[in-house]
Amino acid sequence: MVTFVRYSLTIRWSQYKQLPLLLFLTLVNAPAAWSQVNTSIYLDFTKEMTGYGTGGPDTAKLATTLSRIPSWMTSQLPGQEDTLYVLGISDPGLTDSVARYQAVIRALAFGALANLTSCEHFSDFYSEEKSSGIDSKYEEIYRFSAAVSGKIALSAICYDTILSSSEALVLMGIPLKKLPDDTIKSFRIEAILYNKEADISSGNKMSKKVDVSILKRNTDEMLVLDASSFYQVNGKATGMRCLFPQSQAAYSRYEFYYTSGGSPPEADSTDFGGTTCKQGLWIAYISQIMEQLSMKTKMLSNDAQRLRDQSEDTSTELLRERSRTRLVWKIKAIDIHDDKMRVKMITAKY
Repeated sequence: MVTFVRYSLTIRWSQYKQLPLLLFLTLVNAPAAWSQVNTSIYLDFTKEMTGYGTGGPDTAKLATTLSRIPSWMTSQLPGQEDTLYVLGISDPGLTDSVARYQAVIRALAFGALANLTSCEHFSDFYSEEKSSGIDSKYEEIYRFSAAVSGKIALSAICYDTILSSSEALVLMGIPLKKLPDDTIKSFRIEAILYNKEADISSGNKMSKKVDVSILKRNTDEMLVLDASSFYQVNGKATGMRCLFPQSQAAYSRYEFYYTSGGSPPEADSTDFGGTTCKQGLWIAYISQIMEQLSMKTKMLSNDAQRLRDQSEDTSTELLRERSRTRLVWKIKAIDIHDDKMRVKMITAKY
């Protein structure tokens, strides 16, 4: 039995006893160690993406599921200086108890990320101009991470809802309590965004991968509490990997649609373009967050190198950028209309 301020939540999960419910509720400042990123990592991503092609599931053969979004999710989130409010979303296809477990874990992990995100960015732009035309390739990798202590603080599930798609939604209120710098960091969230755009004679191809892992330290090894990845080619979902086979099957079987009350809010200059919800709310949610974090990180890029080479009939150029920074952010509001999610975030350099 795990007791929160407003609710008592019982998780019966005998099938997955190796993944205990671990609530890493106290947020701490813990910048990740910088790992040197080089072009060999691009090769790893490119090889992995090759297997996903440009196809993906045949949407004509997908069943559809319609869910109604609760009003609390699209209301403006509460604002308190000593409490961070974060939304957690599960994968579809799970039992209610497992879905809530996953949504809570994700909310708390993203709460740690919002409290202090260590951001690392590495990108290459390569261009080759020949008499036959211009070929170009742009690749970039972002890594966002945060570490969390294993000490328990009082957090609350403010709202929770299970949708007809079996997706669980929870809104967590997490106390912003700073611990001493020597506090052991027992948990970790790591999120990676990889983008590649190639313009060649055969056409344009844009590839994207997002990977999110939530880890727990166990003596000298890290155990996976949650993990998910998705792939897109030219904006179309071509693959999804997640921890539970039931969710994997749901993502492969369904196209997701949602309705919400009220009218869309008026757009303003701070709005970020929406992300389709047809592949599920979790994918739309992390896409919105990571795209906005990556944009802010890139704006703060502090290391650029440019190389040029000119021959008689060919001109090549390589621009390489690298940056490291730390960000704090919070979600102001979430809007879902016309099968698109828009997340309004306030982001600042730490």
